[in-house]
Amino acid sequence: MAVYIITFILSAIILGFGENKRGLGAKFLIILALILPIFIAGFRKIGIGTDTEVYVNVLFDAAKNSTSFFDYLSKKVYSSFQYKSVLNWEIGYNILLYFSAKLTGSIQGVFFFTHLIIIIFMYKGIKEYGESYSKAIAMLAFYFMFYGSSLNAMRQWIAIAILFWGTHFLNAKRDRCFIISIAVALLFHNSAVIGFVIWLIYKYMDNEEEKRRLAFNGIQLSADLYKVLVILVVGILCLLGLNIIGGLLASINSIFARYVRIYISGSVQLMPMQILRRMPIIFFTFVNWKRIQRRFPTSGFIISMLILDTVTSQLGSITPQSSRMGYFFSVYETILIAEVIAVKRNYIRILYHIIFVVFLVATFYYDNVIMGRSEIVPYLFFFN
Repeated sequence: MAVYIITFILSAIILGFGENKRGLGAKFLIILALILPIFIAGFRKIGIGTDTEVYVNVLFDAAKNSTSFFDYLSKKVYSSFQYKSVLNWEIGYNILLYFSAKLTGSIQGVFFFTHLIIIIFMYKGIKEYGESYSKAIAMLAFYFMFYGSSLNAMRQWIAIAILFWGTHFLNAKRDRCFIISIAVALLFHNSAVIGFVIWLIYKYMDNEEEKRRLAFNGIQLSADLYKVLVILVVGILCLLGLNIIGGLLASINSIFARYVRIYISGSVQLMPMQILRRMPIIFFTFVNWKRIQRRFPTSGFIISMLILDTVTSQLGSITPQSSRMGYFFSVYETILIAEVIAVKRNYIRILYHIIFVVFLVATFYYDNVIMGRSEIVPYLFFFN
């Protein structure tokens, strides 16, 4: 665990120095900061991350023993106690795995290039979202909250990172470019279809014609708060009607039918712990709601992502893998945490830094040490 914590904090500190510099010095520090977690991912032993053994290793062997890319695509591999065609995995990931395997001749090379994509798109997404918060804090939040999961659900995290980066196109009113980012993300994981949900929510939150206030028992609700409450209600209704939604998705094609069967086929039960673990972010967000709104024009969208993450976290009652769908929403909490800290001043900001660092470390410890999610602890280098 110490390897992760030291890497995360060191990367964030170097990134913080890089934010305050200009020119080549800034670029050098940023590259140095980002390469640290990429190296940790690249130098890990097979088994650090469940899916490294479930499919990455067998696909790597198939790629290494193939005479061409098309020969690789024609192969079958033994994964999850059955033989599967290589084409069962998305074509984008197959391209990445095949060429990184051939280029480096090592599965560590595959791990390295996988996280090179994830980390770069995450940082670019945080940077290009275009608001004045600490990018170092946002990346620190990513490291502690999601890096462990990214060592396991690699294909999905490539898709998440690409979509997350693509959000800056929505801020720039370039919807077509965001749709293209969804298409690219789908090349790595079919769950990236959730990008269309993100797009619709952004358009709903950004609709100037619906700026209104709602009076409820004498309390005036802002337009954004009203919309967030609407999204909460719709999200809960979707959970209650999950079987109907699953049936509609399954009717699209066999690929979606497979994901419905694996991830959302079953009844949802209340998971209080998943709500409780998000309460610090929810609490500090709503305590600072007005300040965040004044300083960050698109904060309503980011907060709606927090709400949807809380709702979709209940999918974990079906299978642990089901809650992964919520990562597409929860990844925006990296920005939200940075925004909450940014609106405070002086010693209060220092206090918020301490509170959130403690929260992030506790989250990482709970997920990866106590619960053993993703099987990334203890960390082992490939030469151990």
